[in-house]
Amino acid sequence: NEKWRILKNVAAVSCAFMVQFTAFQGTANLQSSINAADGLGTVSLSSIYAALVLSCIFVPTFLIKRLTVKWTLCLSMLCYAPYIGAQFYPAFYTLVPAGVIVGLGAAPMWTSKATYLTQAGSVYAKLTDQAVDGIIVRFFGFFFLAWQTAELWGNL
Repeated sequence: NEKWRILKNVAAVSCAFMVQFTAFQGTANLQSSINAADGLGTVSLSSIYAALVLSCIFVPTFLIKRLTVKWTLCLSMLCYAPYIGAQFYPAFYTLVPAGVIVGLGAAPMWTSKATYLTQAGSVYAKLTDQAVDGIIVRFFGFFFLAWQTAELWGNL
């Protein structure tokens, strides 16, 4: 049934973000402490957000047009893996480039997530004969409920 498929997909995206950000936020919260030597942790976080600013301007529309929303989301989420993996060998030549990769992937990830939830909400609203804006708000509410728990799990 199409309605259940949509609900399952919204739950899957929400849980995927929760798991990913459990690892990422838990790591990011400690960067300036565990990688304090020569400011490595702070520099790596700065590289993420500097690349994110540039990525916001150029990357999301380009990728979504070429890969579709679903594949942009998948590829963008994979951009976090090198940064999390680089924690096992923290150095400027591992963390900073990995941070740039996260930054470049973050903007298309958040954009494709928002587009996906909006499109899914629109289809679900038509299938259930409900107000589109109400369903979209509900889907985003569920997503952010799951995503925000990453701070809890990542700091245990």
